Amino acid sequence: MSLTGPLRLVIRPLAVVLSVAALLLTAARPSSQGSAYTIYASDGPRSLPFRTTGNVDFVSLQQVATLFGLQLAEDALVGGLTVRGRGQTILLIPGQSFASIGPGRIVSLPAPIERDGNNWQVPVDFLRLAVAPALGTRIEVRRPSHVIIVGDVRLPQVAVHFERQGPAGRLIINIQPGTPVQVTRQANRLTVRFDAVALDTSPPVDLPAEFVTGVRTEGAALQIDLGPSVAGYRVDERGPTQLHIDLLPPGPPPPAPLPVTVEPGPPPAIDFATPGVLRTVVIDPGHGGEDRGAVGGAGTAEKDLVLAVGRQLKAAIESRIGLRVVLTRDGDEDVPLDRRAALANNNKADLFISLHASTSPRASLSGLQVLSLRLDDYGRVDGAIDGAMPVTVIGGGTRLIDVLPWDRAQIGFTRQSHAVADILRQHLAAAGLPLLALPTTELPLRPLVGANMPAVMIDLGMLSNPADERALGTAERRAPIIDAILATIADIRQGIRVPAEGQ
Repeated sequence: MSLTGPLRLVIRPLAVVLSVAALLLTAARPSSQGSAYTIYASDGPRSLPFRTTGNVDFVSLQQVATLFGLQLAEDALVGGLTVRGRGQTILLIPGQSFASIGPGRIVSLPAPIERDGNNWQVPVDFLRLAVAPALGTRIEVRRPSHVIIVGDVRLPQVAVHFERQGPAGRLIINIQPGTPVQVTRQANRLTVRFDAVALDTSPPVDLPAEFVTGVRTEGAALQIDLGPSVAGYRVDERGPTQLHIDLLPPGPPPPAPLPVTVEPGPPPAIDFATPGVLRTVVIDPGHGGEDRGAVGGAGTAEKDLVLAVGRQLKAAIESRIGLRVVLTRDGDEDVPLDRRAALANNNKADLFISLHASTSPRASLSGLQVLSLRLDDYGRVDGAIDGAMPVTVIGGGTRLIDVLPWDRAQIGFTRQSHAVADILRQHLAAAGLPLLALPTTELPLRPLVGANMPAVMIDLGMLSNPADERALGTAERRAPIIDAILATIADIRQGIRVPAEGQ
């Protein structure tokens, strides 16, 4: 893959285009320990400055965009940034330690994304975790040597150490990945030339001066200066990943070494970054199948309306905020309420949104409602525990634990659910959408009782009101509703601030 030239910016609705600073591109050696990574691609090396915070190296997203020909656009509504390249989209949110690639794919980052004004900083591993799959190319980040490899460029890691073999010595050169080599000698110098664009070397230690007086890297070759005790050498290639060079003293050569079988070690442990606060949203389009729900005077069925809005909301959350979204139904089927809650719980959802519409004998009644669960009609909270159950424990014996029935799962989240509902009402009102005045917005709502996470029900409007029924079939009404939900998610993604009791 070749790195491209200046960044091409696009402007789209609700987006503010970020300015991109020019990046000075200079060649550098891969083993340098300065303040920049060296990017190796098919068109040559480039430099990418970085800064270290804690144990994480951060790079400028604008400079990354310049190097890789990416397009950046900011979504002011949700406070996120869209990164586009080769038809793929990456979504970033400041303060979150994950990125979304296309619809529904989330990758964890080693640290949260940082933003200072128009300057966005991302962990350097963002290149291999997000940019590489988005562009469909290989990107390898080597933090110890500050090297980034793009595409099929061959740049092996080379480590040299020394072993004594009686009166002789042996240089063991480990090569990852395996690379063809050629060894030549001129006077008191050995040249080990690799079939590569450059080398990523670590400095050798404890080299006895009587055998080796120095090792240095020049381009794609190792230059080894021999000491006074070396009269000859012998090369033993142990495959593409290891090379032995026996340094021979004067006199008859020692016998060739016996083959050594090296057992492979265990694979390296995988370090997963801490996930973000809000990662998965479940959208529950109500009714379905033979259960049409409410039906308007013009024939609009609630089940069809909420499914259409649910699909649009899913696409908007995935494309603009980058969260994982699960629909409890994506077709015309009647999913039992218990199964809807189980789907949300099994997917470890962080937010449950149930979509409905209503009718009323009073055709003049109109507007949206945002509802959360009131548990009064489901029994007292302190009576919700279904007794104690004996559970076997490790080492033998049992212990008693309290069991919470499925229809009390919402108990621990009622205050958070009320807070989410309040935030959503504020955004709907700010968008100028009509809200139906109710004596209470906390009701004993059956679809929410089994949700083991904050849960709200959105009543999109009154299908018995002709104006509401017509409006809900248009983008002019649906778009601000979806925007209000997006703004609510943007507000609560760092955590839901619950007011104290009595407030």
